[in-house]
Amino acid sequence: MTPQLELIPLRAAVCADRATTLDVVVRIVPPQASSRSDRRPSLNLGFVIDRSGSMASLNKLDYAKKAVCYAIEQLLPSDRLSVTIFDDQIQTIIPSTPVNNKASFIRRVQQIYRGGSTALHGGWVQGGIQVSQSLTADLNRIILLSDGLANVGETNPDAIASDVHGLAQRGVSTSTLGLGDDYNEDLLQAMARSGDGNYYYVARAEQLPSIFEQELQGLTTIVGKAVTLGFEPQGAVVVEAVLNDLEVDEGGRFKLPNLLQEQPIDIVVRLKVPALAQLMPLCSFHLTWTDTDQRPQEVRATLQLPVVDLAQWEQLPLNQDVQQQVALMMAARAKKEAVQLVDRGDYAAASQVLQSTKQQMLDFQLPMSAPEAAALADLDDRLQKREYLQYRKMATQQVYSRSGRFSRGHNSLLYALEGGPKLGDITQQELDAIVNSADRFLSDSGVISRAIHRAAGPELRVACQDLGGCPVGEAKLTPGFQLRSPWVIHTVCPEWQGGDRRETEILAQCYRSCLELAAAKGLQSIAFPALGVGALGFPVAIAARVAIATVGRYLTTHSEIGTVRLVCFNETILQTYRTEFQQSGL
Repeated sequence: MTPQLELIPLRAAVCADRATTLDVVVRIVPPQASSRSDRRPSLNLGFVIDRSGSMASLNKLDYAKKAVCYAIEQLLPSDRLSVTIFDDQIQTIIPSTPVNNKASFIRRVQQIYRGGSTALHGGWVQGGIQVSQSLTADLNRIILLSDGLANVGETNPDAIASDVHGLAQRGVSTSTLGLGDDYNEDLLQAMARSGDGNYYYVARAEQLPSIFEQELQGLTTIVGKAVTLGFEPQGAVVVEAVLNDLEVDEGGRFKLPNLLQEQPIDIVVRLKVPALAQLMPLCSFHLTWTDTDQRPQEVRATLQLPVVDLAQWEQLPLNQDVQQQVALMMAARAKKEAVQLVDRGDYAAASQVLQSTKQQMLDFQLPMSAPEAAALADLDDRLQKREYLQYRKMATQQVYSRSGRFSRGHNSLLYALEGGPKLGDITQQELDAIVNSADRFLSDSGVISRAIHRAAGPELRVACQDLGGCPVGEAKLTPGFQLRSPWVIHTVCPEWQGGDRRETEILAQCYRSCLELAAAKGLQSIAFPALGVGALGFPVAIAARVAIATVGRYLTTHSEIGTVRLVCFNETILQTYRTEFQQSGL
């Protein structure tokens, strides 16, 4: 299946009477995952792991080994892997080989011990040599993890990034993971950009297994590499700016991240459109990529809009999705500016930029205004506390993520989920909607349902009866009546029967159904109780994992909902949910 190019203008027409500025979201929509079990791309992975002395603190090395072992377990016999470790010395403990003896490979990884300094470039070079020995796989990638500064061998970031780019030109990409607060984020980010890979800021070591899981899932869902986007303005139309922070190739085309199944990418283009006398094409867009069979592909789309007079043009509604993407890109630019000001020592000016941008985001009153404002406030708080290392890593990660790699939805669930699960009463939440765990008849049986019906008043029972029930896994909407939230979304969860009857899959569908229904209704915030626990029998850890993973996947690819609150009704459940959230890596 071919990715689609969707062109979404801020206004649905252009003006006949004067020149105007028109923001356009160019949405690249990769194909959906097929229901049939297609062959996934074969992988050739080189893990390059820092084992310097600092990795011994806070169990960093233990979690790194656990993450690599997890990755090995997920590989197929048709894949290849190598493992290189480095401190001031470099050692390949698993030379490039087919994944045909997982138990032996895992034992070797588990025997890694800490060492001395950090020969990061040398470790990466050796990892590249291993991966390059066999380039017969569909995807070839180095995955480098470090918690410190490159201080042995080559240490110049430009020289290292140049080497990474050269290897990427030969078909070997590089992803980098920076652990903690002491590594060089500029270096690891530059390596990922130059290497056509991903960059991750891993604040806590316990997130490593989940981050590795994200990286592997991304690799196995790639449908396009070497992706570029070009613009061809027509007539006197001018491309005034591209708001994403994207690199340009030698031909003047913008370089985009790999295309992943079901993960749209939004590029925001600002056009200067002259007064027009008649309908005409405004701008053509040209997407090129290489598919997993190494075949070049392309698709084109042309923007053409009706021409109206000034009075009609001024009455046209503004597309909220475009408004939101523009606001998010402007916030990313403000964060980048604030980092540059901090680097120059102008902390007061950096703080002012963050604070003014935060207020602008709140003034927009868009779905993602609240979480983006919270992210800006958190950065300013780190700055005020003089936590410069953590501030800089958080800011650069957010700018990098918003540059196009995850720009369609939230790039940090820390703010979308308000810092993590909360203790509370679902009936007292003041968001756009709360979720009710109901039975098929939408009656008031069950602890959560009884509490919601009691707080909402008798009108809720009548509204539920009018809906005629609800199948398991689906969701239906009613007003909230006397509740603090104006809407209630009712979903029917499965009963836990040991885990072999698709219970987790159906529970995940409950969350998706609620989120999709809320988005379709235009609701911007929603609160979930701990679905599945209690009388339905789900183990709390499993229910929490499903909740966080499902909500996380939705929010990273959608921007219609700004805030999701996970509400736990007692401390025991809350602690389990918080543990799963902290380990999620989202």
